[in-house]
Amino acid sequence: MTNRTRIGRRAPILLIMALAAVATIALADVIFVYTGTINVQPMTTTPLVFSTGPNAGPSNTAAEPYINFTGGYGGFTVYLVITNSSAVYYYEAGELTVNTAGYIYVSSVTTSYTTTTAPVQSMTIYIQNTSGSTVCSFQVISGGSPTTTPSSSCSLGAGTYYISIKVVPNLPVHSTSTETVTVTFGYNVIPPGASVPVPT
Repeated sequence: MTNRTRIGRRAPILLIMALAAVATIALADVIFVYTGTINVQPMTTTPLVFSTGPNAGPSNTAAEPYINFTGGYGGFTVYLVITNSSAVYYYEAGELTVNTAGYIYVSSVTTSYTTTTAPVQSMTIYIQNTSGSTVCSFQVISGGSPTTTPSSSCSLGAGTYYISIKVVPNLPVHSTSTETVTVTFGYNVIPPGASVPVPT
């Protein structure tokens, strides 16, 4: 009997053993399949609307060289200047219209700057009612670094509010120092208003 005949007889047996091993592995998996359907549609009224306040550019031309506050679809953008002073307070720079009562909080804060030292020592954002009383305050920078987040939430009822910003510079202020502060707010319309980290 030749080697070719032995190999020929063993080939079907080896093939059956290989298939049996593969079948055993395949049968060991148990897979459950579920289907979720997500329907997306726009809201006719957004919970929060940010816009320029009475004391900022571009609407207030006297304030525009110092602060420019513009609202957008997803929040707001502020350009402000600091100088060699102990602090700078921008009062009613932004306007916040609350259409749906809820709980606002700071979910995250990041900073980037052009020099070795951050130009901003501390920064606090205030949300005030139309009579000037502070309803919420969020310190977003402390000791030149972003604060720990998320912060505790603050309740807002429907109505009009103003946004004021206090900045304490790192002295001395250099003409080449610039800093970008990105603050992500969360707004929970479901009581009790937990501060949930917002996905990035």
